[in-house]
Amino acid sequence: MMDHLRSVEVTTTNGRRSVYSSAGEAALTSEALRKIVLRHCVCYEVWPEWSANGGRATRIGFAISLCGVHEKGSGKPDVPGCPHCWRTYTELRAVAEWITPEQERKCRFEFAAFDRAWHVAPHARHGRNEIVATIRIFHRHDINAPIDDCQQQCLNEMRQKLAGLGVRENVWAG
Repeated sequence: MMDHLRSVEVTTTNGRRSVYSSAGEAALTSEALRKIVLRHCVCYEVWPEWSANGGRATRIGFAISLCGVHEKGSGKPDVPGCPHCWRTYTELRAVAEWITPEQERKCRFEFAAFDRAWHVAPHARHGRNEIVATIRIFHRHDINAPIDDCQQQCLNEMRQKLAGLGVRENVWAG
């Protein structure tokens, strides 16, 4: 029998969603987010998004992948797609939503769905089995247009918010 995460999603008046977990932590408070970062040893990676429209490879956006692991001490063997993975993804997703700029911009953000898989980390993170929540930054209207200042600014703001939570790029600082 599967253990289900009890959570409630609340949409605020400005359209942002808040996830309140069964642990009783509001996802949008800095303190609760820092606890998530520590509990799941969160770090992030930034990757370019490419288009081959017209036969040429063009960078059209960015992908920020928040990478974390199950919390320690669950006492059960871990398997890909288990309830611990779902809990980890849900909490990483709360962090991802919090770092996304609130005001409407010329770019848009897409949140990747839970893929029920482990992602093997690079050697710098000791090949750990990670759960990943990814945010993609694209142009709002012309998806195949090259990266512009708005996308770069959004990426920089998101990096600053992650740094404020103690999340580092490519390495776990714990």
